[in-house]
Amino acid sequence: MNNYKNLIRQYNNFPKQGVLFHDINPLLANWKALREASNDLAVKIQEIMPFATKVLCVEARGFILGGILSSLLNAGCVPVRKKGKLPPYKSTESIDYKLEYGVNSISLDFSLLEYHDKIVIFDDVLATGGTAEAVYLMLLNESEKGNIAPFDKENICFAFLLEIEHLKGREKLYDSTSIAEKNIISLIRL
Repeated sequence: MNNYKNLIRQYNNFPKQGVLFHDINPLLANWKALREASNDLAVKIQEIMPFATKVLCVEARGFILGGILSSLLNAGCVPVRKKGKLPPYKSTESIDYKLEYGVNSISLDFSLLEYHDKIVIFDDVLATGGTAEAVYLMLLNESEKGNIAPFDKENICFAFLLEIEHLKGREKLYDSTSIAEKNIISLIRL
């Protein structure tokens, strides 16, 4: 198959006026495309990070492919949830961030991470880069507080099913995180 772009639907003015929404649900609903996309993305990740130990999957559609990727990579799957969706463990932290069309907040239970983890931050779509950057900043903040081990930027990569190139999320991640550009992976670029 490998022509994933044909399975992405676009809707104007959704969820707000002026936003062009890219719908990956037709790809997810096609079992052959889902299998191929998952396998192809896992191969791309393994080329950059052959021994990933955790995949941080951003809610909600990121859970679908993130779980599959975790299995293919033999890595743990750690959900990044909307604020208020995780129990209030002492190890749970949240951060607010800007979206293309608003503000959101996400949380992560840091007790699920281990010393020297090699981390894949996975989200279904890279638009402006705000969500992925927020996950990275949470990791950095917790590392600086000493709540998790200091991490080497070579032990982190970003992976996305779809990248919306004109929104320049890749550039934002590269500029704000100093992660090597090779560590920002997307399967489909529109």
